[in-house]
Amino acid sequence: MAKHQHWLLPAAPFETYASYGKATGEHAVPKARKATPDAILAEIEKSGLRGRGGGGFPTGTKWGTIRKHPCAKRTVVCNAAEGEPGTFKDRWLIRRNPYAVIEGMLIAAHVVGTRDLYIAIKESFQKEIERLGRAVAELKEAGLLDGFTLKIVPGPEEYLFGEEKALLSVIEGQGPLPREAHYPPYERGLFATLESPNPALVNNVETFAHVPSIIRHGGESFRKLGTSDTPGTLLFTLSGDLEKPGVYEAEAGIPLRELFFRLGGGPRGPRSFKAALNGVAASLIGPEKFETRADFGSLRMIGSALGSAGFTLIDDETSIPRVTQAVARFLYVESCNQCTACKHGLRTASGAIDELFDPKTATPDDYERALFGARSAPQGNRCYLPVGGAQVLPSLLTRFKPEFDAQLARPKSGLPRWRLPKIADFDEAQKKFLIDLKQDSKNPDWTYRDPQRSTARFAVASPQPEGEAGVRLAPDVWDEIRTMSETKGIDMDRQVNEALREWLRRDRT
Repeated sequence: MAKHQHWLLPAAPFETYASYGKATGEHAVPKARKATPDAILAEIEKSGLRGRGGGGFPTGTKWGTIRKHPCAKRTVVCNAAEGEPGTFKDRWLIRRNPYAVIEGMLIAAHVVGTRDLYIAIKESFQKEIERLGRAVAELKEAGLLDGFTLKIVPGPEEYLFGEEKALLSVIEGQGPLPREAHYPPYERGLFATLESPNPALVNNVETFAHVPSIIRHGGESFRKLGTSDTPGTLLFTLSGDLEKPGVYEAEAGIPLRELFFRLGGGPRGPRSFKAALNGVAASLIGPEKFETRADFGSLRMIGSALGSAGFTLIDDETSIPRVTQAVARFLYVESCNQCTACKHGLRTASGAIDELFDPKTATPDDYERALFGARSAPQGNRCYLPVGGAQVLPSLLTRFKPEFDAQLARPKSGLPRWRLPKIADFDEAQKKFLIDLKQDSKNPDWTYRDPQRSTARFAVASPQPEGEAGVRLAPDVWDEIRTMSETKGIDMDRQVNEALREWLRRDRT
């Protein structure tokens, strides 16, 4: 079997739909439309394809659920709002092979019985929006979109835009706020009413892109790649302290060590790897686990997760307390404040870690308050953000406790900040990821505290600025707190932290 049959990334970007068809042998959409929806669904199920957006849900099962739904009004939605720190694979795929993504969506529409399709993508992804627009125009010219409506919907920069329920809210013209957990897209989709729930099929860019090759060559052929747990190839993003950052395609199940050292070039200079972070939604991975295979099941067995397969490597020169500070701050800032426990727990964790770097504020209970805040965040939550925080933050805090003890013993405010790799672009000439600068000055209410920094797009590296944090509250609640603060001189954040300190003291005694 030739490598290109199921591989997604071409050696050079496909510039036209015709060149894509020539390289792949045939266009998959006409072939799929000659078959029945049930026959296509059977091949997707046979392939074992799992969602590449993070959860790894079986694609055939999701498609079959929508197909059997009693509501006839359905939509197909592509989640292109990539925002997991350390991940760039969907944008890279769109730039090099947008045709596979759109073909996959059209095949899905044939299976679930709809002619309404959407691609939800961040407005800042201008290169990808332009590339998708040209590809859609070509497929229209080829007649493959006759009778179909395919809309590209630009959306905000927020991390939660990538959460599938929040993604639907954005398409409806609202903010990126996740709906209640009992309203998944396959139960309550786009523009739903009490009489018509309008189920939506939401898949990730990479997931849709795998579908055409399965239609061309069959599910059994796809299963010959990867592992029984995770068939096919995966797109990996490697960033951080390694020689060759970039996006790499490999069979699922490649050992992490081979991924980090052979493809990623290993650590820079004489350094060694201290850990690998897979986004901000899973426990870190230590070097002793680098023999683990990169598939959903294997990484779950070691207490981590495959997620979106974006690995940030951390070397032995990097301060783990600074890494933890950046991760906690990101999660706190990006929490939407709909679930009180999430926002308050992550605020507690972030604030406690911040205190470690100031000799005037560092106290012995900072470490325990950080753990408490992270672990208490997921309570009645609408999305996975606080669950991820409750995994990644304790994994950093507990594994590297001696580093936190040393930081507390001698607080160093001048220790360089560590920037979380929220990737904005990839410089192909320098082979470097460019990191979003705007994230540095983002407040917890999703405003930006530094207008000058807010206009900056990205940089390879620069220190993260200091600044005050805020909390996103309903206007009436905020007015009441502000009045209380002004008339009675009460610092609400300080009151919350003092209450937690007292609780921890009582608990220890």
